Amino acid sequence: MIKYILIKKILKIALTVLAALLSLVIVVWGTLNILKFAIYSDYYSIESTLCDNPGLSDGFVCQGICALETEGKIFVSGYMADKSASRIYVTDYDNNSYYVSLAHEDGKEFTGHAGGIAVWGDRVYIANGSKLYFASAEAILNSNDGDIVTITVGAEVNNSASFVFADENYVYVGEFHDGGAYVTEHPYETKNGMHYAIVSKYSHEDLTTPLKIYSIPNKVQGMCITDSGKIIFSTSYGLTDSEYLVYDESGARDSGLTLDGASVFILEDRIMQINGPAMSEELDFSNGKVITLSESASDKYIFGKFFFANDIVALDFDSILEK
Repeated sequence: MIKYILIKKILKIALTVLAALLSLVIVVWGTLNILKFAIYSDYYSIESTLCDNPGLSDGFVCQGICALETEGKIFVSGYMADKSASRIYVTDYDNNSYYVSLAHEDGKEFTGHAGGIAVWGDRVYIANGSKLYFASAEAILNSNDGDIVTITVGAEVNNSASFVFADENYVYVGEFHDGGAYVTEHPYETKNGMHYAIVSKYSHEDLTTPLKIYSIPNKVQGMCITDSGKIIFSTSYGLTDSEYLVYDESGARDSGLTLDGASVFILEDRIMQINGPAMSEELDFSNGKVITLSESASDKYIFGKFFFANDIVALDFDSILEK
């Protein structure tokens, strides 16, 4: 009888301690979710939700984003944590989504990073491993959930091709450098220190010869160019703050150097920096706003699920650039 009473008391104490710990976790979690709006007040002042970020609970790790304005769709590219075929998710602003799996022409699964995505006409650019792969936008839009879409090697470029942005006339391909696990070898001296990564500008009709080279900061995950000629980068790595860096394209400094026949311009005089939550990925420019997404809420990283980082969002930089 005494033994039974003792066990009962121990269980009661254990449950009380567990309840207290759970309450503490809930309080801390709630506090952090409130504090984020103060910590990243500039970011949240220009942020609005567009739709759900698809595939976050499917083992998919999102990387690239591209809006198809006339179709009212968004393409999201990325890789699978289990190393199965990489995917492109298609979603709309009502959260209707599906995915296609990517394969080479020989039928072999494409399992590359699928780091960036952009669309020009029917051509879908996918950036990965110093290459721009091509897919058909029509094929993707006319697919059903789980269908396979073929990609082809469209061009070898002169950088590691981590992200891509396209407008009506040009395609911009850039690389990621962090100085540790990911190292690129395009060193250019700036007044703020060394840059080691570049963005290469090409004509859609000729992907063999770059027209212009931009020397860019480290840890760039994506870029876009606004209608007013602002170049905006997202930078992130690990659990540190994401940074959104804004430059005026016309202010890029001519280094006097060339690379593969193209003049190299240094982006060093940023006109704005806004910090945001960790793990921002690629950017696109659509309907006057920068659109982006985070990989933090994917099953691979999880923690973003607790901070409601599961949306594709729009950032209205013009609302503060015009002030």
